[in-house]
Amino acid sequence: MSTLKNARILRVLISKDLKMIAANVSSIIIDCIPPLIVQVTTFGYLFPLLGTPSAMIAPTYLGSMTSLLFHLGYAFVLKTSFNLEHDRFIDYHLTLPIPKRWLFASFIINHMLEVAIVTLPLFTIGVGLLHTHFNLAAISWLGIAIVYPLILAYFSTFFLAFSYSLSLSWIMANSWPRILAPMWWIGATLVVWKKVYLWQPWIAYCMLLNPITYAAEGIRAAFLGNQDFIPWPLCAVMLSIFIVFNCVCLVYGVKKRLDPV
Repeated sequence: MSTLKNARILRVLISKDLKMIAANVSSIIIDCIPPLIVQVTTFGYLFPLLGTPSAMIAPTYLGSMTSLLFHLGYAFVLKTSFNLEHDRFIDYHLTLPIPKRWLFASFIINHMLEVAIVTLPLFTIGVGLLHTHFNLAAISWLGIAIVYPLILAYFSTFFLAFSYSLSLSWIMANSWPRILAPMWWIGATLVVWKKVYLWQPWIAYCMLLNPITYAAEGIRAAFLGNQDFIPWPLCAVMLSIFIVFNCVCLVYGVKKRLDPV
């Protein structure tokens, strides 16, 4: 019975978040348009002018989308960290008759929904506009249905754990140069992992320690086929492992911030 009660409260919290998203839908739609225009123009028209082979347009386009996920996640981190250190709206949430793990599940799902609304146009309209660079027959709909939510879940759990594990001042001063930028640059976002492996295997093996590699390669494999990329089922497994790791870090961060004694 307690599980059903918690599930009902979780549903109410998510419904409330969906209403807030719906109330701001016009703003969210506007947020979708600039990244879509910039990404399609850059990869569909500017990169070919610079001599980028057509075969590399689609993999680079898909991998580069993680940049938007990082920026949306960083905004989420700042909002959450500011709340923890100043507004303390979390104190109200803690009074709700629901265990913390269910409460934080609602935070994760809410962020996943917000990010999905902003990024889905890049995976639908963007791919449609760049269809000449994509082999649409190679798309694995099952792969997309599994990998894309896992990518959203990874970034949501990662940035929520980030918010609770580090102070706001440290995040603002050090997070990009010390953690986020290196993760993005060595995460196979702008290069294909197998090409790096053919060039310098030891660098490629180091990249396998980075979860962003599996996000970039997984979505490529789901859209373009497994033959030139790390297979999406393997990427799905690795993303799931990193999500569990993020959740462990989140538990530690929550205890550190909310249960210091």
